[in-house]
Amino acid sequence: MDFGNYKLNNPESFETPEYVIFEDIINHNIDTVLSMVKDPNRLIPHAKTHKSKEILNLQIENGITRHKTSTLEEIEVLAECSPDELILAYPITSTIKAERYSKIIKKFNNVKFSSIIGSVYHLDLASQIEGLDGVYIDLDTGMHRTGIDLEESDELLDKLFNSTDIKFKGIHGYDGHLVGLTDIEEKQAIVNQSIEIVEEFRNKISKFSEDQNYDIIVGGSWSFQYYLNKTEYQVSPGTWIYWDSNNIRQPDLNFKVAGLILGQVIDEDKIRKTVTVDIGAKSVSCDALTPDRFTIEGKPKAKLLSQNEEHGVVELNGETLNIGDYVLGSPGHACTVPPKFPHGVKINASGDISGKITTDARDRK
Repeated sequence: MDFGNYKLNNPESFETPEYVIFEDIINHNIDTVLSMVKDPNRLIPHAKTHKSKEILNLQIENGITRHKTSTLEEIEVLAECSPDELILAYPITSTIKAERYSKIIKKFNNVKFSSIIGSVYHLDLASQIEGLDGVYIDLDTGMHRTGIDLEESDELLDKLFNSTDIKFKGIHGYDGHLVGLTDIEEKQAIVNQSIEIVEEFRNKISKFSEDQNYDIIVGGSWSFQYYLNKTEYQVSPGTWIYWDSNNIRQPDLNFKVAGLILGQVIDEDKIRKTVTVDIGAKSVSCDALTPDRFTIEGKPKAKLLSQNEEHGVVELNGETLNIGDYVLGSPGHACTVPPKFPHGVKINASGDISGKITTDARDRK
Protein backbone atom coordinates (compact mmCIF):
# COMPACT_ATOMS: atom_id res chain seq x y z
CA MET A 1 0.00 0.00 0.00
CA ASP A 2 1.26 3.48 -0.87
CA PHE A 3 1.11 6.35 1.62
CA GLY A 4 2.18 9.33 -0.43
CA ASN A 5 5.85 8.64 -1.20
CA TYR A 6 6.02 5.68 1.19
CA LYS A 7 5.33 2.02 0.48
CA LEU A 8 4.25 -0.28 3.29
CA ASN A 9 2.93 -3.73 2.49
CA ASN A 10 0.22 -5.44 4.53
CA PRO A 11 -0.50 -2.65 7.04
CA GLU A 12 -3.29 -4.84 8.40
CA SER A 13 -0.58 -7.09 9.89
CA PHE A 14 0.38 -4.31 12.33
CA GLU A 15 -1.31 -3.58 15.61
CA THR A 16 -1.50 0.20 15.44
CA PRO A 17 -0.18 2.61 16.47
CA GLU A 18 3.23 1.37 15.39
CA TYR A 19 6.54 3.13 14.84
CA VAL A 20 7.95 2.29 11.41
CA ILE A 21 11.42 3.22 10.17
CA PHE A 22 12.35 3.11 6.48
CA GLU A 23 15.89 1.81 6.14
CA ASP A 24 16.52 3.12 2.62
CA ILE A 25 15.71 6.63 3.86
CA ILE A 26 18.14 6.21 6.78
CA ASN A 27 20.85 5.43 4.23
CA HIS A 28 19.76 8.37 2.08
CA ASN A 29 20.05 10.72 5.05
CA ILE A 30 23.52 9.43 5.95
CA ASP A 31 24.68 9.85 2.35
CA THR A 32 23.19 13.34 2.28
CA VAL A 33 24.86 14.59 5.45
CA LEU A 34 28.23 13.14 4.40
CA SER A 35 27.99 14.83 1.02
CA MET A 36 27.42 18.12 2.84
CA VAL A 37 30.18 17.96 5.45
CA LYS A 38 32.66 16.27 3.04
CA ASP A 39 34.81 15.07 5.93
CA PRO A 40 33.00 12.80 8.45
CA ASN A 41 35.41 14.00 11.14
CA ARG A 42 33.60 17.35 11.03
CA LEU A 43 30.34 15.69 12.05
CA ILE A 44 29.51 15.16 15.73
CA PRO A 45 25.81 14.26 15.62
CA HIS A 46 23.48 14.04 18.59
CA ALA A 47 22.43 10.50 19.51
CA LYS A 48 19.37 11.66 21.47
CA THR A 49 17.29 11.45 18.31
CA HIS A 50 17.71 7.71 17.73
CA LYS A 51 19.00 6.29 21.05
CA SER A 52 19.88 3.15 19.13
CA LYS A 53 23.02 1.02 18.98
CA GLU A 54 22.12 -0.15 15.48
CA ILE A 55 21.86 3.42 14.18
CA LEU A 56 25.05 4.43 15.99
CA ASN A 57 26.93 1.47 14.52
CA LEU A 58 25.66 2.37 11.06
CA GLN A 59 27.06 5.87 11.47
CA ILE A 60 30.37 4.56 12.81
CA GLU A 61 30.63 2.29 9.76
CA ASN A 62 30.32 5.44 7.66
CA GLY A 63 33.20 7.14 9.48
CA ILE A 64 31.12 9.17 11.96
CA THR A 65 32.92 8.22 15.15
CA ARG A 66 32.24 11.06 17.64
CA HIS A 67 28.79 11.62 19.08
CA LYS A 68 26.90 13.76 21.57
CA THR A 69 24.34 12.43 24.04
CA SER A 70 21.95 13.93 26.59
CA THR A 71 21.68 11.32 29.34
CA LEU A 72 23.92 8.97 31.26
CA GLU A 73 21.78 6.09 30.02
CA GLU A 74 22.61 7.06 26.43
CA ILE A 75 26.28 7.33 27.33
CA GLU A 76 26.37 3.89 28.95
CA VAL A 77 24.35 2.05 26.32
CA LEU A 78 25.99 3.64 23.28
CA ALA A 79 29.49 3.14 24.67
CA GLU A 80 29.00 -0.54 23.85
CA CYS A 81 29.42 0.45 20.18
CA SER A 82 32.98 1.71 20.89
CA PRO A 83 32.83 5.13 19.21
CA ASP A 84 35.96 7.27 19.47
CA GLU A 85 34.29 9.80 21.75
CA LEU A 86 30.99 10.37 23.54
CA ILE A 87 30.22 13.87 24.75
CA LEU A 88 27.63 14.35 27.46
CA ALA A 89 26.06 17.56 26.14
CA TYR A 90 24.20 18.20 29.36
CA PRO A 91 25.98 19.58 32.42
CA ILE A 92 26.53 17.33 35.42
CA THR A 93 24.97 19.10 38.42
CA SER A 94 24.96 16.49 41.19
CA THR A 95 27.49 14.27 42.93
CA ILE A 96 25.38 11.17 42.33
CA LYS A 97 25.56 11.73 38.56
CA ALA A 98 29.30 12.44 38.73
CA GLU A 99 29.78 9.14 40.54
CA ARG A 100 27.68 7.24 38.01
CA TYR A 101 29.55 8.82 35.10
CA SER A 102 32.84 7.74 36.73
CA LYS A 103 31.61 4.14 36.88
CA ILE A 104 30.58 4.23 33.22
CA ILE A 105 33.97 5.62 32.19
CA LYS A 106 35.76 2.90 34.13
CA LYS A 107 33.61 0.25 32.43
CA PHE A 108 34.52 1.37 28.89
CA ASN A 109 38.21 2.27 28.86
CA ASN A 110 38.40 2.18 25.03
CA VAL A 111 36.13 5.23 24.63
CA LYS A 112 36.95 8.86 25.34
CA PHE A 113 34.29 10.47 27.52
CA SER A 114 33.78 14.21 27.78
CA SER A 115 31.31 16.62 29.32
CA ILE A 116 30.22 20.22 28.91
CA ILE A 117 30.51 22.94 31.53
CA GLY A 118 29.02 26.40 31.64
CA SER A 119 29.89 27.55 35.15
CA VAL A 120 32.34 27.10 37.99
CA TYR A 121 29.71 24.90 39.63
CA HIS A 122 29.81 22.54 36.64
CA LEU A 123 33.60 22.61 36.63
CA ASP A 124 33.80 21.61 40.30
CA LEU A 125 31.56 18.60 39.67
CA ALA A 126 33.43 17.66 36.51
CA SER A 127 36.57 17.54 38.66
CA GLN A 128 34.94 14.67 40.57
CA ILE A 129 34.40 12.54 37.44
CA GLU A 130 37.18 9.96 37.41
CA GLY A 131 38.73 9.23 34.03
CA LEU A 132 37.00 12.07 32.20
CA ASP A 133 38.97 12.89 29.05
CA GLY A 134 38.12 16.58 29.29
CA VAL A 135 35.48 19.27 29.07
CA TYR A 136 33.96 21.58 26.49
CA ILE A 137 32.83 25.02 27.55
CA ASP A 138 29.16 25.45 26.72
CA LEU A 139 28.88 28.93 25.20
CA ASP A 140 25.57 30.78 25.02
CA THR A 141 25.43 32.10 21.45
CA GLY A 142 21.87 33.42 21.69
CA MET A 143 19.47 30.71 22.83
CA HIS A 144 19.75 31.72 26.50
CA ARG A 145 18.92 28.27 27.85
CA THR A 146 22.27 26.82 28.90
CA GLY A 147 25.85 27.93 28.49
CA ILE A 148 27.93 30.81 29.76
CA ASP A 149 27.65 34.34 28.49
CA LEU A 150 30.77 35.71 26.84
CA GLU A 151 30.91 38.64 29.26
CA GLU A 152 30.68 36.43 32.35
CA SER A 153 33.28 33.82 31.43
CA ASP A 154 36.44 35.18 33.06
CA GLU A 155 36.02 33.39 36.39
CA LEU A 156 35.36 30.04 34.70
CA LEU A 157 38.31 30.42 32.33
CA ASP A 158 40.64 31.45 35.13
CA LYS A 159 39.73 28.47 37.27
CA LEU A 160 39.79 26.00 34.37
CA PHE A 161 43.22 27.01 33.11
CA ASN A 162 44.92 28.09 36.33
CA SER A 163 43.43 26.03 39.14
CA THR A 164 42.56 22.62 37.69
CA ASP A 165 44.22 19.86 35.71
CA ILE A 166 41.11 19.19 33.62
CA LYS A 167 41.77 19.07 29.89
CA PHE A 168 40.07 21.79 27.89
CA LYS A 169 38.77 20.12 24.73
CA GLY A 170 36.94 22.97 23.08
CA ILE A 171 33.87 25.15 22.68
CA HIS A 172 30.31 23.88 22.43
CA GLY A 173 27.63 26.23 21.10
CA TYR A 174 24.09 25.07 20.37
CA ASP A 175 21.87 27.63 18.62
CA GLY A 176 18.41 26.16 19.16
CA HIS A 177 16.90 29.63 18.84
CA LEU A 178 17.03 29.13 15.05
CA VAL A 179 14.50 26.28 15.18
CA GLY A 180 11.51 27.16 13.03
CA LEU A 181 13.22 29.82 10.93
CA THR A 182 12.90 29.02 7.23
CA ASP A 183 14.27 32.22 5.69
CA ILE A 184 17.78 31.37 4.49
CA GLU A 185 19.16 34.90 4.65
CA GLU A 186 17.77 35.47 8.14
CA LYS A 187 19.29 32.23 9.41
CA GLN A 188 22.67 33.00 7.87
CA ALA A 189 22.66 36.41 9.53
CA ILE A 190 21.95 34.88 12.95
CA VAL A 191 24.62 32.21 12.42
CA ASN A 192 27.09 34.97 11.53
CA GLN A 193 26.30 36.56 14.89
CA SER A 194 26.96 33.22 16.60
CA ILE A 195 30.28 32.91 14.79
CA GLU A 196 31.25 36.39 15.99
CA ILE A 197 30.52 35.34 19.58
CA VAL A 198 32.56 32.16 19.17
CA GLU A 199 35.50 34.07 17.69
CA GLU A 200 35.37 36.65 20.49
CA PHE A 201 35.41 33.81 22.97
CA ARG A 202 38.42 32.28 21.22
CA ASN A 203 40.24 35.57 21.61
CA LYS A 204 39.41 35.61 25.29
CA ILE A 205 40.59 32.02 25.74
CA SER A 206 43.95 32.96 24.15
CA LYS A 207 44.57 35.26 27.11
CA PHE A 208 44.41 32.26 29.43
CA SER A 209 46.06 29.63 27.26
CA GLU A 210 48.43 29.69 24.31
CA ASP A 211 47.16 26.31 23.10
CA GLN A 212 44.77 26.84 20.16
CA ASN A 213 44.45 23.12 19.39
CA TYR A 214 40.86 22.52 20.45
CA ASP A 215 37.51 21.79 18.81
CA ILE A 216 34.61 24.10 18.11
CA ILE A 217 31.31 22.19 18.02
CA VAL A 218 28.37 24.27 16.82
CA GLY A 219 24.94 24.19 15.29
CA GLY A 220 21.93 21.91 15.21
CA SER A 221 19.49 20.55 12.68
CA TRP A 222 18.25 24.03 11.78
CA SER A 223 21.64 25.67 11.35
CA PHE A 224 24.59 23.30 10.90
CA GLN A 225 24.78 23.85 7.13
CA TYR A 226 25.50 27.58 7.64
CA TYR A 227 28.71 26.83 9.53
CA LEU A 228 30.23 24.55 6.91
CA ASN A 229 32.33 27.29 5.31
CA LYS A 230 34.13 27.63 8.66
CA THR A 231 36.25 24.59 7.94
CA GLU A 232 37.85 24.54 11.39
CA TYR A 233 34.41 24.07 13.02
CA GLN A 234 32.65 20.77 13.71
CA VAL A 235 28.87 20.64 13.31
CA SER A 236 26.31 18.80 15.42
CA PRO A 237 22.86 18.12 13.96
CA GLY A 238 20.69 15.44 15.51
CA THR A 239 17.32 15.17 13.84
CA TRP A 240 18.79 14.62 10.36
CA ILE A 241 18.95 10.85 10.86
CA TYR A 242 15.15 10.48 11.13
CA TRP A 243 14.00 14.00 10.14
CA ASP A 244 10.40 15.14 10.67
CA SER A 245 7.53 17.22 9.29
CA ASN A 246 8.80 20.34 11.05
CA ASN A 247 12.40 20.13 9.85
CA ILE A 248 11.31 19.26 6.33
CA ARG A 249 10.19 22.90 5.92
CA GLN A 250 13.82 23.88 5.39
CA PRO A 251 14.18 24.49 1.65
CA ASP A 252 17.94 23.97 1.48
CA LEU A 253 18.16 20.48 2.96
CA ASN A 254 17.52 17.19 1.18
CA PHE A 255 16.81 14.93 4.15
CA LYS A 256 13.68 12.79 4.18
CA VAL A 257 11.48 11.63 7.04
CA ALA A 258 12.53 8.08 7.94
CA GLY A 259 10.56 7.39 11.14
CA LEU A 260 6.75 7.60 11.03
CA ILE A 261 3.71 6.38 12.96
CA LEU A 262 1.36 3.88 11.35
CA GLY A 263 -2.18 4.46 12.62
CA GLN A 264 -5.73 3.64 11.71
CA VAL A 265 -9.00 5.57 11.42
CA ILE A 266 -11.17 4.30 14.27
CA ASP A 267 -14.22 6.57 13.90
CA GLU A 268 -15.65 9.41 11.85
CA ASP A 269 -17.93 12.43 12.15
CA LYS A 270 -19.55 13.02 8.79
CA ILE A 271 -21.33 16.17 9.97
CA ARG A 272 -18.15 17.90 11.14
CA LYS A 273 -16.08 16.19 8.42
CA THR A 274 -13.50 14.81 10.82
CA VAL A 275 -12.07 11.39 11.56
CA THR A 276 -10.49 10.01 14.71
CA VAL A 277 -7.21 8.14 14.42
CA ASP A 278 -5.38 6.09 17.03
CA ILE A 279 -2.30 8.32 17.02
CA GLY A 280 -2.45 9.99 20.40
CA ALA A 281 -0.01 11.84 22.61
CA LYS A 282 1.35 8.50 23.85
CA SER A 283 2.64 7.64 20.39
CA VAL A 284 3.81 10.96 18.94
CA SER A 285 5.37 14.11 20.34
CA CYS A 286 3.00 16.56 21.98
CA ASP A 287 5.51 19.38 22.55
CA ALA A 288 4.46 21.20 19.39
CA LEU A 289 1.23 23.09 18.82
CA THR A 290 -1.55 20.61 18.05
CA PRO A 291 -1.69 20.98 14.23
CA ASP A 292 2.08 20.47 14.05
CA ARG A 293 2.29 17.25 16.09
CA PHE A 294 1.97 15.10 12.99
CA THR A 295 0.91 15.32 9.38
CA ILE A 296 -0.67 12.53 7.34
CA GLU A 297 1.35 11.35 4.36
CA GLY A 298 -0.59 11.59 1.10
CA LYS A 299 -3.29 13.73 2.73
CA PRO A 300 -1.72 17.20 2.75
CA LYS A 301 -4.93 19.12 3.53
CA ALA A 302 -5.81 17.02 6.58
CA LYS A 303 -4.95 18.74 9.88
CA LEU A 304 -4.80 17.49 13.44
CA LEU A 305 -7.57 19.30 15.31
CA SER A 306 -7.26 17.87 18.82
CA GLN A 307 -5.47 15.06 20.60
CA ASN A 308 -5.72 12.92 23.70
CA GLU A 309 -3.56 10.13 25.05
CA GLU A 310 -4.73 7.51 22.56
CA HIS A 311 -6.60 9.53 19.92
CA GLY A 312 -6.26 12.32 17.42
CA VAL A 313 -9.14 14.10 15.75
CA VAL A 314 -8.29 15.07 12.18
CA GLU A 315 -10.10 17.68 10.13
CA LEU A 316 -10.26 16.38 6.56
CA ASN A 317 -10.49 19.68 4.65
CA GLY A 318 -11.53 17.86 1.49
CA GLU A 319 -9.36 14.77 1.94
CA THR A 320 -10.99 11.34 2.05
CA LEU A 321 -10.53 8.92 4.93
CA ASN A 322 -12.91 6.23 6.17
CA ILE A 323 -13.20 4.01 9.21
CA GLY A 324 -10.62 1.24 8.98
CA ASP A 325 -8.26 3.14 6.68
CA TYR A 326 -4.59 3.10 7.60
CA VAL A 327 -2.65 6.36 7.83
CA LEU A 328 1.04 7.15 8.06
CA GLY A 329 1.78 10.07 10.36
CA SER A 330 4.96 12.10 9.96
CA PRO A 331 5.92 13.37 13.45
CA GLY A 332 6.50 17.04 14.06
CA HIS A 333 9.42 16.31 16.40
CA ALA A 334 11.40 13.18 15.59
CA CYS A 335 13.53 13.17 18.74
CA THR A 336 10.68 12.47 21.15
CA VAL A 337 9.11 9.55 19.27
CA PRO A 338 11.66 6.70 19.80
CA PRO A 339 11.32 6.82 23.63
CA LYS A 340 7.60 6.15 23.23
CA PHE A 341 8.26 2.75 21.62
CA PRO A 342 10.59 -0.11 22.65
CA HIS A 343 11.54 -0.46 19.00
CA GLY A 344 10.73 0.69 15.50
CA VAL A 345 9.72 -1.82 12.84
CA LYS A 346 12.25 -1.61 10.02
CA ILE A 347 10.81 -1.39 6.50
CA ASN A 348 12.90 -2.08 3.39
CA ALA A 349 12.71 -0.39 -0.01
CA SER A 350 10.13 -2.93 -1.19
CA GLY A 351 7.78 -2.04 1.66
CA ASP A 352 8.33 -5.25 3.62
CA ILE A 353 9.34 -5.73 7.25
CA SER A 354 13.08 -6.33 7.46
CA GLY A 355 13.70 -6.27 11.21
CA LYS A 356 13.54 -4.02 14.24
CA ILE A 357 15.51 -1.00 15.38
CA THR A 358 15.60 -1.10 19.17
CA THR A 359 15.43 2.09 21.22
CA ASP A 360 18.27 0.84 23.41
CA ALA A 361 18.74 3.98 25.53
CA ARG A 362 15.02 4.53 25.99
CA ASP A 363 15.15 4.84 29.77
CA ARG A 364 17.27 7.15 31.90
CA LYS A 365 18.46 4.46 34.33
